[in-house]
Amino acid sequence: MRKSWKWLLAVLLLSLTVALSTYGVNTIWLRSTGPEKPDYIRIVEAEPSLLALPHYIAISQGFYREQKLEVISTPLLENIEEEFKLADQGDVLLGDLNRFLFTRPLGTGADLVAFAGLARKEGSFLLSRPEAADFSWEQIKRKSILGDAPDAQSNVILEEVLRQKKLALQHQVIIIQNLPAKLKQGAFQAGVGHYVQMAEPLATLTEQQGTGKIAIHLGSEVAPIPSLVFLAPKKYIKEHSGELQKLVNGLCKGMLWLNYHNSAEAARVTASYFPDIDRQVLVDIIENYKKLGLWDKTPVIQQQDYENLQNYVKRAGELTNPVDYDEGVENKFAQKAARSVEYIPPEQQAKEKSWWEKVKSFDFR
Repeated sequence: MRKSWKWLLAVLLLSLTVALSTYGVNTIWLRSTGPEKPDYIRIVEAEPSLLALPHYIAISQGFYREQKLEVISTPLLENIEEEFKLADQGDVLLGDLNRFLFTRPLGTGADLVAFAGLARKEGSFLLSRPEAADFSWEQIKRKSILGDAPDAQSNVILEEVLRQKKLALQHQVIIIQNLPAKLKQGAFQAGVGHYVQMAEPLATLTEQQGTGKIAIHLGSEVAPIPSLVFLAPKKYIKEHSGELQKLVNGLCKGMLWLNYHNSAEAARVTASYFPDIDRQVLVDIIENYKKLGLWDKTPVIQQQDYENLQNYVKRAGELTNPVDYDEGVENKFAQKAARSVEYIPPEQQAKEKSWWEKVKSFDFR
C-alpha cells in the first residue's frame, strides 16, 4: 500500500514538473514570437505637392506597414526656413534638390543627400489669358510672365525653357519674380501679366474659373529632372540604412501601384490628402500628370537627370553650391527596391483554397 502511494506521489511530482517546464517554455516562446515592433521614420514635407502621390499611395495602401515601418509625414514649419535643420522636425525631407542642395550657402556641400526620387518632371504650367489664341512661342515675345522667385525650381525650369526657345530673358520676355506665391493668382486675375506660371491644382482651378487657359506644360519642354526627392543627412543614412530601405521599398510599391491603377482609383485612395480639391478635378489632374510622364516606375535617381537639373540651375545663375552626383545621391536603396519590389494586383494574386477544395485535392498545407 505504501509503495502505491509512493508511486502515485512520484507520478504527481513528475506531472507537475513537466507542466511547469512546458509553461515556462511556452511563455518564453510566446514572448519571443510576439508582434515585432515596427521601425519609425518622421518625414518632413517641404510643401504639399501632387508630385508626392506615390508617397501618399504607399501610406494609404499600407505599403510602409508591410515593411514593418511606421511613417509620420508632416509639413515643414515656416519659421525655420532661414536656418533649416532637419533634425529639429524629422528624419527625412521630402523636397527638391534645387532648394535644399544646389542653392544652399556657397560651398557648404551635400549636408542632405538624395536617396529616392518621386517625380521626373517639374509640375508647373504656363497659362495664358482665356481670350488668347492657340499658343505658340512666338506669342511670348514682348510679353510678361508672372513667375516665381529667381531661385525656385519652377522658375529655373521656366527660364531654361525660354532659353532653349531662343527668347532673351528680361528683354524679349519679362518674368515678374517679386510677387509672393500667395498673391500670384489674385494679381493675374486683376490683369497683371500676359501669362502666369502655376502648378496643380491651381492651374486647373484657374482655368475652371475662366481667368486663365493652360497653354503648355513647362516640365515637358526640357529633359527630365529629379523634381521631387527624399533626402536625409549623411549620418542618418549611415546609421539607419535598414529603416531607409523599408521606406524606399514601400515608395517603390506605391509607384508600381500608381502605374497599374487608373486615375480614378488613385484619386480615391489619396483624396484625404487633398481635401480642398473636388474629386473629379483630382482625377483629371492625376490623369494629365500620368499622360505627361511625371512619375516613373522606380525611385532610382538617374545621373543624367541630376546633371540636367544642376546645369539648369547654373545657367539660371542660381548655383551657389555645386555638388557632384556621387556626393549628392545615394542610390543603393532605390536600386535594391527596383530589383526586388513587385506589385501583384489583387485579381492576379493566388486565392486561398477552401476546406472542401483542399479535401478534394488532398492539399492540407
